[in-house]
Amino acid sequence: MLNTLKGKIMIGIVFALIIFNFGLSIFIYNTFYTNIKNNIKGDMENVRKFSISTLKYSAMVIEDDLKVKNKTVYEVNNNYECYVGLYDSNNNPIDYKGNTLFENSINNILESSKGKSSAIIFNIKSGLICTYVYPVYLNGKYDSSLVIQKSYNDYYNSIKSTMTNIIAAQIVLLIVIIGALNYFINKIISPLKKLSVEMKRYGEGKEVDKISVKSKDEIGQVTKSFNEMIEEKKKLENISKDFFNNATHELKTPVTSIYGYVQVLKEEELNNMDEEFKKRAINRMMLECGKLKELIQKLLEVSRCGVSKKEIKQKVNLNILITELCDRLIDRSRRLNKEFIINIEEITTLVIKEDIEHIILNLIDNSLKYSKGKEIYISLKKLDKNSDNFIFEIKNKISSIPENIFRNLLEPFVKYNEFDGNLEESISSSGLGLYLCNELAQKNMLTLKYNIKNDEISFYLLNSNLS
Repeated sequence: MLNTLKGKIMIGIVFALIIFNFGLSIFIYNTFYTNIKNNIKGDMENVRKFSISTLKYSAMVIEDDLKVKNKTVYEVNNNYECYVGLYDSNNNPIDYKGNTLFENSINNILESSKGKSSAIIFNIKSGLICTYVYPVYLNGKYDSSLVIQKSYNDYYNSIKSTMTNIIAAQIVLLIVIIGALNYFINKIISPLKKLSVEMKRYGEGKEVDKISVKSKDEIGQVTKSFNEMIEEKKKLENISKDFFNNATHELKTPVTSIYGYVQVLKEEELNNMDEEFKKRAINRMMLECGKLKELIQKLLEVSRCGVSKKEIKQKVNLNILITELCDRLIDRSRRLNKEFIINIEEITTLVIKEDIEHIILNLIDNSLKYSKGKEIYISLKKLDKNSDNFIFEIKNKISSIPENIFRNLLEPFVKYNEFDGNLEESISSSGLGLYLCNELAQKNMLTLKYNIKNDEISFYLLNSNLS
């Protein structure tokens, strides 16, 4: 139990409650005992006043000193039912009445007083006994010491009974609190127990279920995060599965085509093969090999994009980079009868240079391959003069694209190919170019978006906080 969270919480709370109740009991007992002593002192003060007034009155009406003291002792004992005695300066009794309850207290209190000061002693021995001494002065001279001793057992026992009831109530309350704590702690940490079990299953690679939790506290938040992690894991598993299946299919297609041509060439090897067919077969195999090479290269790039590695960001002049990339592709654009319409501002941003270069180069390359018009519009501008927020846009005309494709252009293996009679231009793409660009954009805290309106497609690259 000590090794569990519940055990540690329970032991800590129970220990704190015991200490609290122990301290509360001491405080209550001291409060009661102080009140008892104050009440007894008040009672003793009343006895003293009565004794002194009786002694002084008797001295005025009775000439015999011994009779005065006898009367005083008698009157006090008769009215207050306590031991009362008058002692001389040598602590010898002059007269007394009643039974001594604790003789040592009388001797001790007389020694401490020495006829000069009053004193009071409380003795707890089979009850509560109070002994009080007061020096009596008549006509300005020391006359005797008044000693009063009285039992307060009934009063003390009632207080003890009250204290016993209080302690018993505290014990019962402590048991009830422990039971309630046990119930509520079990209820609170129940999601944690389920979370621990599911996390262990998760670590073992087993199927993990979502945990139902209604609380909005820290445990609820942790459980919610775990459920979200499980959902995300399932999504990633499905994405990985689909990606693997698509990649396998894309690899299988050119391999099957190459294998088919090789098989035909092998079967026709002994016969006189048509030289024209042989040439077409070799060209087709070379094209399929090129496609296979490109697909493998894209898959490797996607794989590297998903691997965490330390890459240093640096300040990149986007306007210079875009100009250089356009110059690099200018010959190809002329060969395809395309023209770049460039409108860029001077902008610097903090990114991984290789990533941003790959994104922009891929977008320009796609425009050259798929544009149905002559002009390709490229722009770069600031969205706010006082900030580094920017937007890069590349726009060109295209032919119509099926809705199920243009809505998912940034997903892996989403592609649309037209055959226009040119075999080279009709070789299908890998379907990974835009997906890879999107992944690189996210890695650099950028957003890649696109919009298709009428017969134009626009791609936008902008700061993520503006998306």
